Amino acid sequence: MTAALDVIKTGMSTELWGQRFYREAVARTESEDGKKVFEGLVEEEGRHLDILRGEYAALVGSSTWVSLEDAVAMAESVVPLEIFPEAGEANKLIPAGATDEQALEMAMEFERRGYNLYAEAATKAEGAEERRLWEHLAKAEDAHYQYLHETYEYLVNNGVWFYDDLERPFFEG
Repeated sequence: MTAALDVIKTGMSTELWGQRFYREAVARTESEDGKKVFEGLVEEEGRHLDILRGEYAALVGSSTWVSLEDAVAMAESVVPLEIFPEAGEANKLIPAGATDEQALEMAMEFERRGYNLYAEAATKAEGAEERRLWEHLAKAEDAHYQYLHETYEYLVNNGVWFYDDLERPFFEG
């Protein structure tokens, strides 16, 4: 159980930093389509953080895993900045002179790290509910990476942001 709590804490930290990174990206991106890309990711990272907060509460309180829905319902009982105060105090994550392309590259690295964390945890899961959690988060992080990569390629090759406001299949929670 201690190993799972460690992964949850690392995941919460990763989601906090990712959310903070995407908020900075929204603030510094001039393109409205670029802002929409990053705003969607802020929301998605928040949903992931809620799931992890709820699972943390469940494991600390009763040593049992709960469904994703129950985890979200329990999320308010955990304040991540109390666990990771440094996430609210650090300097800017995106260098002042970074281009949109560089910001996207940094975002892809955030997502890849999250995917690796969750995919590895899924292979070590001790039960179905735990495995379902890690697989869900790994799949979402991979989808984020793919979307950011496609956006990056589109921006590099066409000089404009790609944002499909009709179909965003991975923004499911």
